[in-house]
Amino acid sequence: MYLTPDLFEKVFLLLLTALISGWGIPRLLKRIQERKLREQKLFEADLAWQAKIIEAQSRLLDDLSQLLWRWRYLAKKVVYYGAEQNRERFLLAGKQYEEGVWDILHTFRIQISRSRRLVSEPAFRRLDALYDYVVRDLDVAITAAIRDGGVAGDHLDPLAHRFSEEVTQRLDAALDDLASEVKLKVKA
Repeated sequence: MYLTPDLFEKVFLLLLTALISGWGIPRLLKRIQERKLREQKLFEADLAWQAKIIEAQSRLLDDLSQLLWRWRYLAKKVVYYGAEQNRERFLLAGKQYEEGVWDILHTFRIQISRSRRLVSEPAFRRLDALYDYVVRDLDVAITAAIRDGGVAGDHLDPLAHRFSEEVTQRLDAALDDLASEVKLKVKA
C-alpha cells in the first residue's frame, strides 16, 4: 500500500480530528466551564457586596431616624414648656436637653460622615445642610431660651409652633429623601 497524497491527507485529517476531539475539545470545554465558574463567583461576590451596602444604608436611615426624632423631642419639650410658661418642666426639659444634645449632635455628625460612603454626594450635602439647620438655627435658639431661663416665654411661642410645623416636616422630608435616594422607599 502506497501513501498517496490523497491517502496521506485522509490519515492526517483523521489524526487531526482525533487529536482535536480527544484533547482540544475537552480542554476548550474545561476553559469555558472555568470561565463560567469565575463569572458566577464574581456575580455572587457582587451580590454579597450589594447586600452589605443595602444593609448599611438601611442601618444609616434607621440610625438617623432615631437620632433626629430623639433630638426633636428633647428640643420640642424645651420650647413647649417654655411657651406654656411651665417653669418647673421647662427647667427640667432644658437640663435634659443640655445633657443629651452634645452626644446627639456628635452622633449625627458621625452618621453624616458615614453617609458619604453610602449615598450620593448631593444626598450627603443635603444631610450636611440639615445638620447646619439643626445646629446653627435651632440649637442656637433653644440654647438661648435655656440661658434666659424661659423668662421670656412669649418669644418661645413662635419657636414651639415652628417645631410643630416646619421642623417636623423638614425632618420627615429629609428622611424620606434619603430613603428614596437609597431605594428603600416603597413606591405607590
